[in-house]
Amino acid sequence: MPSTHLHSTPHDLPLDPERERLADLERRSLLAEQARQQAHHLRTPLSVIKLISETLQLELFDDRAYHERLQRLLGAASTLSNGLSDAVRSTRFGDGPQKRLDALSVAADVVRLYGGRVVAPADTRSAALGVEIERDSFEAAVIHCLRLLGVGTDCGHPWGHRPVLEYREGDGKVILRLSVEGRPNPEIPSERADLKLMTLAAERAARDAGGTLTLTDESATFLLPLVAGSG
Repeated sequence: MPSTHLHSTPHDLPLDPERERLADLERRSLLAEQARQQAHHLRTPLSVIKLISETLQLELFDDRAYHERLQRLLGAASTLSNGLSDAVRSTRFGDGPQKRLDALSVAADVVRLYGGRVVAPADTRSAALGVEIERDSFEAAVIHCLRLLGVGTDCGHPWGHRPVLEYREGDGKVILRLSVEGRPNPEIPSERADLKLMTLAAERAARDAGGTLTLTDESATFLLPLVAGSG
């Protein structure tokens, strides 16, 4: 009955294994990027602390009390530095071997899962050619771009607006353009920390593949080098 359907809870609905897998990739990608950024921002001041402490130790070599205090400071800085390295290692993501992928097929599967559609020329050769990229990081990058365009977020487009993937090939490059049907939402707060992490992670995936990612309010465009098939 309709009333039963309306009052069903999320726990009553079957989980989509593919959505669950992509949600896990999205989460792991953001955690890894957050760890990288924290390590990057803290390592420079830690290096300065260590350098000054080591210099003072040399200058105050005969002062045992100061020498011991500086040694404790150096030990604390080293402990924090090692902790940052451990955090980066424990949240590693997208560091597997790069493989030749059919970029269109991989991105299209993600877009269709979010109710989107794909536009590609009839003579597309993406199955015979591909891009060298780590699959998990590429899939996560596509999801991040959809989020940045407002798909599936609390600040995104109204229901009924669907993502669109446009695919082109030219000059040895794959061009993947993501957009959303309907008027783009200009209210997405780009200063949000999670959206900044999504941008960094998606740009990193494109860069690691030897390509680029161009983000605007209306679209996200991957430009990736094509490679010939191995047979």
